Amino acid sequence: MKTLMAFFFILYSSSLFAQFPQASVTDINVKLRADKITAEYNKHLGLNGIQIPLFKNKIAHYLVLADEIKKNNEGREELNALIEMQANESLAMNDILTLYQYRLYKKLKPEIQPLKMVE
Repeated sequence: MKTLMAFFFILYSSSLFAQFPQASVTDINVKLRADKITAEYNKHLGLNGIQIPLFKNKIAHYLVLADEIKKNNEGREELNALIEMQANESLAMNDILTLYQYRLYKKLKPEIQPLKMVE
């Protein structure tokens, strides 16, 4: 009986630590933008099968954050918040990408995901 209980406990707890968490992004426009951005990066980075959904989920998450920042701030405050958010996004991508991919990602990011300029 103890063995059976331990088996079910392990089976249940392993689903809690799954690699592909459910995306909390429900806006179809955000998902489409995340798909487009991921595809553009994938042309250069050569993401593997495991990296693609992780990368796409991370992009979608930060697109939602960027939209919130743009909605709630303007001018210099908006730019500063977006710069900080993009720095956090880059650090998060370090966990998904290899060292070579990460270095290339940082070079490509200003071209693929540019910040708007504030006068």
